[in-house]
Amino acid sequence: MFRKETPRLDIVLYTSGVDPHWKDELGRLYLTDEGLYQRDLFVLQTVIKRGIPVATVIGGGYFRDIDQLVRRHSIIHRAASKT
Repeated sequence: MFRKETPRLDIVLYTSGVDPHWKDELGRLYLTDEGLYQRDLFVLQTVIKRGIPVATVIGGGYFRDIDQLVRRHSIIHRAASKT
């Protein structure tokens, strides 16, 4: 992900979209909840271990069931609590 010649970053802005979920009407990556969690955890751990501040925002998600949408958007917070 990062190469030795990568310039020093001041901050990483990460959009933690949930449209890649397999139940999303517009998504096509077919990730599960666990897949979204592992993706978010990987991104956060990779950036944080390099000492780079990271800010996340939620995005995407085209679920008819609002409870499912909220649950999927909360995955980034669960991943952040593990870093």
